[in-house]
Amino acid sequence: MASAFADVLRRLLENLSLFGLALVLAVIVWITAANEENPIEERIFPGPITVKLIDMPSDMILANPTATEATVTLRAPAQVWATLSSNQLEVSADLSNLSSGGHVVPLQAQVLTADAEILSVEPNEIYIELERVVTSLVPVALNMRGEPAVGYATDTPVLSTDTVKATGPERLVQEVNEIVLALDVRGEKENIDRVFTLVPMNDRGQIISGVKLQPESATVNVPLRQLGGYRDVAVRAVLIGKPAEGYRITNITTSPPTITVFSDDPAQLAALPGFVETEPLDVSDTFQDIDARLTMALQDGVTAASEQSVLVLISIEAVESSRRIRQDLTVTGLGAGLVADLSPNSVDVIMSGPLPVLDSMTAENVKVIVDLLHLKPGGHEIKPFVVITGPDVAKTEQVLPEFIRVNILSPTNTPVPTATQTTSPKTPTMLPEETTSSPETTAIPETSEATGSPTTAQPTSTP
Repeated sequence: MASAFADVLRRLLENLSLFGLALVLAVIVWITAANEENPIEERIFPGPITVKLIDMPSDMILANPTATEATVTLRAPAQVWATLSSNQLEVSADLSNLSSGGHVVPLQAQVLTADAEILSVEPNEIYIELERVVTSLVPVALNMRGEPAVGYATDTPVLSTDTVKATGPERLVQEVNEIVLALDVRGEKENIDRVFTLVPMNDRGQIISGVKLQPESATVNVPLRQLGGYRDVAVRAVLIGKPAEGYRITNITTSPPTITVFSDDPAQLAALPGFVETEPLDVSDTFQDIDARLTMALQDGVTAASEQSVLVLISIEAVESSRRIRQDLTVTGLGAGLVADLSPNSVDVIMSGPLPVLDSMTAENVKVIVDLLHLKPGGHEIKPFVVITGPDVAKTEQVLPEFIRVNILSPTNTPVPTATQTTSPKTPTMLPEETTSSPETTAIPETSEATGSPTTAQPTSTP
């Protein structure tokens, strides 16, 4: 009996050994087949990974630029590599509990997929230098330079704040000892109310970057008062004579417009009319701008405390006016063998410009052109254009009539020419001297901009 049991047990153990061996072989075959279809690969992830600085103490900042990228080597199946992205990789440096100063911090990496394994990170550590952030109260000082205008004095200036909070790295904040506001009061007569942007600077006048100030600006108010015996009065230029005919004065400027005068007699000072006059300036027959330095005509006992003379600028311009000229038409561009019949064959040209220029112009300075280039036989409405020679300050305001009726005829149907059918300009006629024997006339009044009154209207022939 015992022998039979031992024989059965021996056979069972033999069968189990064979089964285990078969199972191991099956697993090996399965792993081999799986590796052939999805092999394990070890390689560097394509592209750097940004290093995250985590848990930095709230009262610290980085004192120096730090390498922020690292390369990662991984082991993963080919199918995982095909879908792996940089969002699944994380490289970080733990800055918790670090004090001010330099530190070497190891980098920690992880991959957010179960089938991948990180083998190495390059670099495996970075150098970090931290600085403590502090806030300090910095005094604000005002530096006034120069002197106010003659006869004025400054009172005690008022600043909106006498201290500011400077926040930044301790090393930089310690360089900001004082913030100085520079205010130039030279020549001032009015109360000063000015806003200054506050800038952190060291003793050498260099701006310190990385330090923030609160508030960022300050207001400075400096009251000014006029001393006794002084008074500001306006300056009035005295002119004699008139500019040349056809010209007028358009502007008078004195620089400065006011001056400060002084007198030992308060009553005399108070009795001044509020202005002083200059010595006379003769502008007779002048046709261009004038600039002259003139002294003031002051009463006895009154002296100029500031400027002893003023610059007077006189702007003189020609009087703008208008003029009407009747001019025959000049035809250009008419095809070979063609004849043009114009209706009318003359127009009125109304020009504007300086009166002396208009007075000097003749009909020879005005040419009215009807361009018939590329036009075929038949009727056409053409807008003539005016060419003015001479001074370019004259310009065309209007042409009457605005359009010319042109009938272009070919040689086969050319009628016998009449007095009104011509392609060459007739002798121009100037209005208002123009006369006509036509019984049908129209009066066209001409207005002079210089006088604003109408001139004598002259009859013009109706085409």
